[in-house]
Amino acid sequence: MTNEIESLTTDMNARRTGSGVSPMLFAVGGLALLLAAYAHWRFGQFDERIDRLRGQVVELRAAQDRLGAQIGAVGTQLQEANAQVRSQIRLLREVPTQLGELGQSVAELRARTDAPQRSWVRAEALYLLELGARRLRLEHDVPTAVAALESADARLATVPDPAVAEVRAQLARELAALRAVDVPDISSVLSRLAAVETAAADFRVLGVPVSNARRLDRTEAEAAESAFDRATRRLRQAWHDLFSYRRVDPAHSRLVTREEESLRRQQFELQLFMARIAAMQQDRPGYAQALQSATALLDRSFDARDETVSAARTELAQLAAIDVDPMAPEIGTAAQLLQRVIRASPPAKP
Repeated sequence: MTNEIESLTTDMNARRTGSGVSPMLFAVGGLALLLAAYAHWRFGQFDERIDRLRGQVVELRAAQDRLGAQIGAVGTQLQEANAQVRSQIRLLREVPTQLGELGQSVAELRARTDAPQRSWVRAEALYLLELGARRLRLEHDVPTAVAALESADARLATVPDPAVAEVRAQLARELAALRAVDVPDISSVLSRLAAVETAAADFRVLGVPVSNARRLDRTEAEAAESAFDRATRRLRQAWHDLFSYRRVDPAHSRLVTREEESLRRQQFELQLFMARIAAMQQDRPGYAQALQSATALLDRSFDARDETVSAARTELAQLAAIDVDPMAPEIGTAAQLLQRVIRASPPAKP
């Protein structure tokens, strides 16, 4: 125990005098070296980071300079655009005045061009209206009158002309009245009359034609006979005709010669021809009189029991019921109104 105390006293004295090195010092020194190395490494990282930040700052400053230049260019462009917009706005403020002047010029040009055109259209329409009225009055030609009035209305509709509104209204009324007329088909009437006239050659006359008793036509066998045979045959036929009997109707027993038969047919055909002429001229009294005479001649001169005669009489009755000259309305008021409009219009300025 005493030895241990002495040894501890000796160690403590040695440490006090500095004759030995303490391990704590080595530990503290090593720790300081480690801290210095770590601090140096961290300072190196900080330096690198600072260098990177400086590079980024330089790049940002360059980008900022570029953006500043672009902003300056954009500002210059904006100033130029603003100047252009202001100049265009000043020009646009002048546009209404220019448009007004242009509209006045166009209106003047339109007035100068429309006035002659309206005058020409009115003159054409007036000519067509007068033509239609003349055809209706002189020739009773309703289809041509309708076509003329329709053409006049179409011409008036080609130009905007408020002055002819009343004329067109009256023209529409006249057209409606003309279209309501029952226009006969004259060509069909003429063809039907021609068909009856052609069939008249086969009508059987009223009476006994003398030509039926004559045997003038010879057959080939008779032409080949000798003179003696022909004489014998004629004597035999004469003897037979001398003592032959025929039952006849007292009302139809009158003998009719070939000349009289031909005269009857010619008279009937003449009446049909007169009816055709009257139909073409749209002569209502002449047409009715001709058909009436033809019907009376048919009843008086031809046999009503014949089918062709009865068919012809039926056809004549149907033709007589056709009005070849229907009543046409009075037109011309539209033309008079258009004449007043033309007189009231001022002359066109060159």
